[in-house]
Amino acid sequence: MKDSPYAPKQLRDRTSEELKGMLSTLKHEIFELRIMHTTSQLKDTNKMCATRQNVARVLTEISRRAAAKSGGKNV
Repeated sequence: MKDSPYAPKQLRDRTSEELKGMLSTLKHEIFELRIMHTTSQLKDTNKMCATRQNVARVLTEISRRAAAKSGGKNV
């Protein structure tokens, strides 16, 4: 996970625009994985779980930045 582009340290080094682009890409990937799973074309169902976790990581970083910008306590 340390070398993953979705590791927390890697996400902190990205700009907000890059994070939004990553989020869009991941959501599209989840959509495609759901379709593949429904049509029984997806062999590795763990990929769905991993992609959802990556979405959560990106959303967490976006939320953390929004809280820091607004002066929130959870920085």
